[in-house]
Amino acid sequence: IDSNNLSIMFAEHLAECRALTGQASEELQRLQTAPEAERPGLSAAAFSLLKQADDSLQSLQLEAKSAPPAERAKLAKEEAVLREELRAKAKELEEARKALLLGAGAGGNTDKLFLAREERRKAAAVTSSLQKGTDRLREANKISAEIEDVGVQALQDLRRQREAMIRMKDNTHDVGANLSDAERAVKELDKQSCTVM
Repeated sequence: IDSNNLSIMFAEHLAECRALTGQASEELQRLQTAPEAERPGLSAAAFSLLKQADDSLQSLQLEAKSAPPAERAKLAKEEAVLREELRAKAKELEEARKALLLGAGAGGNTDKLFLAREERRKAAAVTSSLQKGTDRLREANKISAEIEDVGVQALQDLRRQREAMIRMKDNTHDVGANLSDAERAVKELDKQSCTVM
C-alpha cells in the first residue's frame, strides 16, 4: 500500500471512529432524558457504537504500524488524540450508567475499550496467563480429587485389614485358651493314670 492510499484509509478510519463517537454521544444525550424503561437499551446501544469505534481504532492501529517510518509518528499522534476522545466518551457512558443506576445489563465493560496496541498486548497476555492459571487450578483440583479417592480407598483397605487382624488375634486367643484347657486335661489324665498304677 502506497503512502497516499494509507493516508486515505487512515483518514477514513478516523472519520468512521468520530462518526461512531458522535452517534454514541447522541445516544448518551437521549439516555439522560429517556424514560427509565428505555435507559438500559440506550446504554447498550451507546456501548455498541463505542465498541464499533474501538474495532475501527484497532484497524487504525494496524494501519499505523504498517506506515512508512516518516508518517508513523504523525499517525500515532493522531491515533493517540482519537483514543483520548474515545476514552472520554466511554468514561461519560460509565458516569451516566452510575448516575442512572444502570447495571451490567446496560451494555458491556468499557474498561477494555480504546487501549493502545501495547496495552492490548499486555491485556491479552494477562488474560492468557489467567486462563493458564485457571487451567492449572482445574487440573490440580482434579488430581486432588483423585488423590482423595485413593486415600479413601486406602483407608477402607486398612480398616478391612485391621478387622481381619482383630479376628486373627481373637482366634489366636481362643486357640491359646483351648490349648491351655487341653494341657490341663492332659495333665489331669496323666495324674489319674499315675495314681491308678
